[in-house]
Amino acid sequence: MKNIAATSALLCLIILLISCEEKEQTQPSLESPPVGEPIQIDNWKIVTSALKELPQKTDVELLTGGFNAVFGPRGSPIELILNAMCHMGSPTGFLSWAHYEEIRDIAGVEEAYPIVVGYNFKGYRLVGTLPEMFEEHEWSKGKKYLVKEEGRIFTETGKGALVGDIVARELGLSVGDEFQPYHGLAFDESNRQDETYVVAGLLEATGTPADQVIWVSLKGIQKMEGSDFSSAPSISAVLLSVSGRTGFALSTKYNKQDSQVTLAWPATTNINFFLSQTIPSYLNFARQLDGEQTFSTLGTVSSVKEGYVVKGRPQPFDQAEANSSSSEGSNVNLPPLAKGSAFKPLAFRDLTNFEYLVEWEADGKDFDFSAYAKRVPSRLREKSGSKVAIEGFMIPTVVDENNQVKEFLLLPDQMSCCFGQSPEANGWVLVSTSAGVEVLMDRIIRVTGTLTVEERWDEEFFVGLYHLDCNDITGPAL
Repeated sequence: MKNIAATSALLCLIILLISCEEKEQTQPSLESPPVGEPIQIDNWKIVTSALKELPQKTDVELLTGGFNAVFGPRGSPIELILNAMCHMGSPTGFLSWAHYEEIRDIAGVEEAYPIVVGYNFKGYRLVGTLPEMFEEHEWSKGKKYLVKEEGRIFTETGKGALVGDIVARELGLSVGDEFQPYHGLAFDESNRQDETYVVAGLLEATGTPADQVIWVSLKGIQKMEGSDFSSAPSISAVLLSVSGRTGFALSTKYNKQDSQVTLAWPATTNINFFLSQTIPSYLNFARQLDGEQTFSTLGTVSSVKEGYVVKGRPQPFDQAEANSSSSEGSNVNLPPLAKGSAFKPLAFRDLTNFEYLVEWEADGKDFDFSAYAKRVPSRLREKSGSKVAIEGFMIPTVVDENNQVKEFLLLPDQMSCCFGQSPEANGWVLVSTSAGVEVLMDRIIRVTGTLTVEERWDEEFFVGLYHLDCNDITGPAL
């Protein structure tokens, strides 16, 4: 197991803000500061740069605990992920038990574990779930939860607790110890409950958020005095493992058509985008509000040293940035198609600039050419069978045991499907590649291949209108 705690990846957001004011940086700049001049550090820029690199330096998948989606009440997908997977923040509402049973029984949903929160012990939250999660679920490929010697997993109806490794070490808990939880997610001595829990077991360290919570039975929290769940069998969220195509179909079904619930999928893409794009953009906005208070003076130069800002003038982080005359993000530009290429560019705006209404759910629906011809313009129907080149972002749907992608969705941007903005039914291309390709998420790619324009459904959901037999993939840094 990698030597990494999930909490460090999240806490580093705070640590970076603090450390950037405490440590002198030694990155090269365009020019050396004059002797006798103060060296200053642009704190905001340091933090923003470090955050953008965080997903590459951190095993983000550990933060998900082996799940790839979360089902919960209506709200922000990233907020749902942080709450249900990383055990941060507060839930935005409740789900009914019927919601859980509905998604659990959908074909393509491989795992579905309900969770309930609302109590803590000395600041560490209790999370109610099913004991089967600790018997069957793999928090990383080939790795299941292990209980330390002399311990056991809690039962479905008992008052046993399975304590995460961080909690056990911080609070000094051992098997057989008793404790009384406190109502709420924040520790308040006045909110102590009458129920007494017994530590049934201690989890071996995993490096996932499971280490920092106390796991108990779902029914135990639901029936606790003063519980928000006591009047009805409600839950906070559902941790899911779904197949790629199912994840996309469910994301569209719930995020586009249902106003009461949210499906956050794929979880790692949401987290990567949050760390590398969302937070840095907020920091840049905060920097503008902060005005001139963005620099920390480190002292007077007594010899020529390397620095970030001289006389309030920002310097680049490295020589590559110093030599770049292009704007930030220009490295995502794709190389041009080879001169005389048989593959002709096809833009998503050409695929989506018409209203396309189709049944999302249909059990084994056959292709109806007459209905299809009424919905799809002839200019696009005529492209079926042609060789095209389409640019977009990959969302894998079928990955083999060697981590090679055999099928993926190509979308115009990362906001489509992953961040609460589900695309229309003509807003993606389903790409198949028999040879398999590496996972290339979070970067723009160009896919060349033979296009088929045809409405297809699987056993339950609409699969797509555009299908591409992949010939090749190009993109930045490939």
